Amino acid sequence: MQVAARLIEILRGAGVDYLFGNPGTTELPFLDALDGSGLTYVVALQEATAAAAADGYAQASGRLGVVNLHVAPGLANALSIVHNASRAKTPLLVTAGQQDSRLLLDAPILAGDMVKMTEGLTKWSYELRNAAEAPSALRRAIHLALAPPTGPVFLALPMDLMTEPCDDRGAARGPVALRPTAEPEAIARAGSLLARAKAPAIVAGDGVARAGAQAELVALAETLGAAVHGEPIHRRLSFPGDHALWRGGLYPTSTATAKALERFDVILVVGANVFTWLFHAPGAPFGAAQTIIQIDDDAREIGRSYPVALGIVAGVRGALSDLHEAVAKRQDDAARGAARERLVTLGRGRDEHVRRLAAAADASAERVPIAPEYLMGMLGTLLPPDALVVDESASSLSHVLRHLPFRAGSDFFGSKTGTLGWAMGAALGVQLAHPRRRVVATIGDGSVMYAPQALWTAAHYTLPVTYVVANNASYAILKSGMLAFGLPGAKRGVFPGMDLVSPEIDYVALARSMGVLAERVDKPAALREALLRALDHPGPALVDVAIDRAVPTMR
Repeated sequence: MQVAARLIEILRGAGVDYLFGNPGTTELPFLDALDGSGLTYVVALQEATAAAAADGYAQASGRLGVVNLHVAPGLANALSIVHNASRAKTPLLVTAGQQDSRLLLDAPILAGDMVKMTEGLTKWSYELRNAAEAPSALRRAIHLALAPPTGPVFLALPMDLMTEPCDDRGAARGPVALRPTAEPEAIARAGSLLARAKAPAIVAGDGVARAGAQAELVALAETLGAAVHGEPIHRRLSFPGDHALWRGGLYPTSTATAKALERFDVILVVGANVFTWLFHAPGAPFGAAQTIIQIDDDAREIGRSYPVALGIVAGVRGALSDLHEAVAKRQDDAARGAARERLVTLGRGRDEHVRRLAAAADASAERVPIAPEYLMGMLGTLLPPDALVVDESASSLSHVLRHLPFRAGSDFFGSKTGTLGWAMGAALGVQLAHPRRRVVATIGDGSVMYAPQALWTAAHYTLPVTYVVANNASYAILKSGMLAFGLPGAKRGVFPGMDLVSPEIDYVALARSMGVLAERVDKPAALREALLRALDHPGPALVDVAIDRAVPTMR
């Protein structure tokens, strides 16, 4: 069997169903082996869209995502998405065709050093040197992508090697136990610290969602009566958004985080990098008197930037389960009563917060252009309980997080790096991972134009993704940033290159040209029915919503 066919056989043996890609000359021998393999090739019209779809699929399914790119320029098109996958710790295999190895000395067209291009963003990057090593290299790449901490890997596949014979039985790697168990002594100590806490809090990172440990975290939080915050720039649903103990994501500056956490004495940080900031601010997020416990499956994250009283390297789900048991054993009657009281008090505060948000959305119901809080509030009332939301709404993100319900059965995916052009394609992969669930992508108008090609792929495969475009005809998030920095031009209302006008983009015509159901909404009274039509459509749909163009306050 030729190398290409053997590699595809190994991928199938590893449980891979989809190969995302954009075809090119150097990939032809590899793609030729797809016929009859059982592997479905998902075509994207640009490499970044293909990579984002693979990233979204891997995050939503928890399985290996695989994308095949076209030599150095095609890989370069996708690097921003690989950067996101690296930060999101996505188990992603990136492959790219390389020029014929017999030509590389002469620097042929399209060739480049793709290992150097990717090695700073991957767990492992390698270019095949001969046919014999190809199966072993692929098995190693698959293992490293899936081993905690998960993350992207890269293989360059010279086209001439793909047609050489390969003496390998094509079997997938055997089962590997990948989740380390926490040391019992460390769990016991953490349990004692938390059981004695007077004001405990939990900072939940995206690693909780990656581990599928939401239920374990809820059980622990309820036993403790602990307030739960999402890590700054949280982009997964690690705790139900409608739970009494949920306090939302921490604002990504050290001073804002310190203020939000200052009243807590013991803080458990789980599955998070501590921390990712948006802007520089002086000081540390924790006070000297606070006790910090950190759990992660990546030893590099423990005490990475700030010291901790206790660090535990372990599989997040198992560690939370063990920790819950340890806390319950160590709580006396007084501690259990105090935890119940905190739960009730925090629940009342949460209920009042939700009422205020709903009232604010209702109060804006007649505003024209449509208020973003009304748009997201309305969308939240229409989503099914198990909806999957993929977001890249930029200046409307705060309204997405505040007004969409994000119940325990739903899920949320966002760009971990703020990379524009990710969500359009990622929504495709999320939909393929969960074909029976409703996927809604909340997208800024500027973001659409980074990857509009995703609309064609959605139509081509009849993927029922609903794109809701919060359209303010600008890069409003950048305007908000200029104001936050106090820049002189912003004070005069001068925002260079940030208005998407003259002409304004016709997103409806763009979507329809690619086979997508689309309509524009300018008035609040028409919003509900337009969203319902899109959500009920059996294929992809886009609703272009003209929202308020006032520059939002960054908060």
